[in-house]
Amino acid sequence: MSPDEYSRQVMRLFEVILIATLIAAAAAQMTKSAASWSRTFAVLGVLVAIWHVLHEGTHWQMFPALAGLVLLVAWLLIPASRRASRYPSMRNPVAIAVALLSVTTFGLLLIVPMFTLPKPTGPYPVGTRIIYLKDSSRTEDKAEKPGTARELVVQLWYPADPSNNHLAAYERKSETIPLTSYRSVLWTNSREDAPVAAQGGPFPVLLFNHGWAGRRTQDTFLTEDLASHGYVVASIDHTYNSSRVELPGDRIVDDIDGSDPIDTNLHSVGEITETWNKELNKWVADEVFILNTLQSDNLDQKSPWYGRLDTQRAGALGHSFGGAAAVQMCSVDARIQSAVNMDGWTFGDLRQRPANQPTMFLYGVAAGGSLPPDPGTMGAAAHAEAELNATDRNEVDTSLRQFGGYKVSISNTAHMDFTDHPLVSPWRRWTQPDHISPARIETIVRAYVLAFFDQTIRETKPPLLESGTSSPFREVKIEHWSPESKAASVETALKPPHLLQ
Repeated sequence: MSPDEYSRQVMRLFEVILIATLIAAAAAQMTKSAASWSRTFAVLGVLVAIWHVLHEGTHWQMFPALAGLVLLVAWLLIPASRRASRYPSMRNPVAIAVALLSVTTFGLLLIVPMFTLPKPTGPYPVGTRIIYLKDSSRTEDKAEKPGTARELVVQLWYPADPSNNHLAAYERKSETIPLTSYRSVLWTNSREDAPVAAQGGPFPVLLFNHGWAGRRTQDTFLTEDLASHGYVVASIDHTYNSSRVELPGDRIVDDIDGSDPIDTNLHSVGEITETWNKELNKWVADEVFILNTLQSDNLDQKSPWYGRLDTQRAGALGHSFGGAAAVQMCSVDARIQSAVNMDGWTFGDLRQRPANQPTMFLYGVAAGGSLPPDPGTMGAAAHAEAELNATDRNEVDTSLRQFGGYKVSISNTAHMDFTDHPLVSPWRRWTQPDHISPARIETIVRAYVLAFFDQTIRETKPPLLESGTSSPFREVKIEHWSPESKAASVETALKPPHLLQ
């Protein structure tokens, strides 16, 4: 086991050891018969803290416990005779403060834990690298300086050969904010800049698009898994819409518009659709540029990707608005064999593509289902959402009827359940008690997305998508549409929440 793997597996364990050690030291400090043990526990706490800081990387949730350790050590460095003579009343308050600071850290870790990504299920180790690209053929309309070329940051996950390279952080520290800075020491399952797998290629390329104001790492649970099964996943930070991205020269670019341009309380359906379609065209141009760049790299003998990429049988996928960009890519690039839209409305023109580019639409279904809203009680925003929903359903069904594909509905799930978000905080257990577990939704999404790309790109026949076969997941309703035909529905009943056990 490499040091990196050891660090990742015991990261939470050493944090808990430090907290437990400090609480034990505090208890010993308050008990006359065991007071001498407080010094032993303090020494152990210092050693654990050093290991934590140097090998794991500390984060803000640990600051109270580390402050408690400093307080304890400072108190014990005062000679015992002086403590007894000058500060006899401070022994218990110091011990209580150390204990409270330790408990505070424990509480913070419960609320904002150092979550662990699920292990990839494929046969390949996973490597990842971040690249910066500039598209000189386009100008950035949101840049401060007129005439600035469009700049992009792309993170690739890919099948790799075994490597001892450091495990990649979930996010670069420069791309976090104080609240999320802990993610810069939260280790993924991927090795930084690991060598591309020498066997099994060339590997099909998949283009991933984040949601509106999302980030390239938001679906790492899925991108790592696809890479482990022999796909090269290029996740694009769509600059000025992604939540936060670092460009060369230590330039930090945030999402400058936020959600205001698509707020149904502020804009009409027509205005929102116009905004979405304008941004959609930009994202699709990003995708084409990335695919062209990777195609060139595949032909460059000096590139680490030389001969390892298959850009002629590529796919696209995305969450929310990114799903719309993935599907729209089919309309402009014949290299895209198929596309997946995860719980997103669909914009652009779905009909401008060949019949051999099937799509899969995954949708979350709220716990207990949802009743149609009463038009008489709906406000303007609700009317706008209802109109967008109706338009989307019509467009998607028309597209599936014409070109074929799949519609997968997953009960007891919400919009952000198709990302890493369920892992970020356990509060959803109390705020969304009817939702299926993070592990369950990850398993379902991974299974269907992989099966779909295996079928449409590698031309295999995954049992999961065989017509007439019921889903092994009781939460799933799947509709298989053949071109120019009605849906052939294969489903298991959407059970009430209390029966999903």
